[in-house]
Amino acid sequence: MHPLWVALPLCLALCIPLQAEIYTALSELEELLETESVLLRTLHQYISDQEHRILLLKKHAEDYEKEHSIASRDVTNYLSNPINDYLLVKRLTSDWHKTEKLMQDPHYETAMRNLTQYRELLKFPTDEDLTGAATALIRLQDTYKLDTASVARGELNGIQYSTQLSAGDCFELGRQSYNGQDFYHTELWMNEALTRHEQERSNSTVRWEILEYLAYSTFMQGNLKKSIRFNY
Repeated sequence: MHPLWVALPLCLALCIPLQAEIYTALSELEELLETESVLLRTLHQYISDQEHRILLLKKHAEDYEKEHSIASRDVTNYLSNPINDYLLVKRLTSDWHKTEKLMQDPHYETAMRNLTQYRELLKFPTDEDLTGAATALIRLQDTYKLDTASVARGELNGIQYSTQLSAGDCFELGRQSYNGQDFYHTELWMNEALTRHEQERSNSTVRWEILEYLAYSTFMQGNLKKSIRFNY
């Protein structure tokens, strides 16, 4: 993938002069949006299929529960009725086979096959592209002395350009910095991830994992006292 695309939006936002290759990079970014559009349609279809499957399973469960409740009130009387005997056996054979089939989720395999085909037909960014995008953002943060919290709010040079970063987004920037042995920015972005984790109360990040990165990054910067605090 073109190396310029990862930094293009930020360069445009900060009015950095670019060469003619900007058009190639922009075209590749547009292809990624198209990829996302296709994936969203696939995801919505999968969710719709799953919701229908779950509704059917709930209906099966309600039917089982209703009849089981009736039988439990007076087991002897219930089983003395040959019709009830037949229905009980039927529920645990042919009816249950249908329920098991519903539980197997055939839609998953279909969705996975589609995604495999999309991998061959559509443009997907790589892990290296993610590293490049994170590195580009952090370099611009340093070059223009952008405050970490402001960048996380989607602000560049005091102007709101994008949606805010989630705790998970900040965590990934910290993780990418850590992978590059950049412990200074690891600390900055993990601190921001921790702040947003507390605010969001979401499952996009795990608190103890953020603290582990903070403990190690501060230790590697020679701040043992601060590092120890993150371990408690």
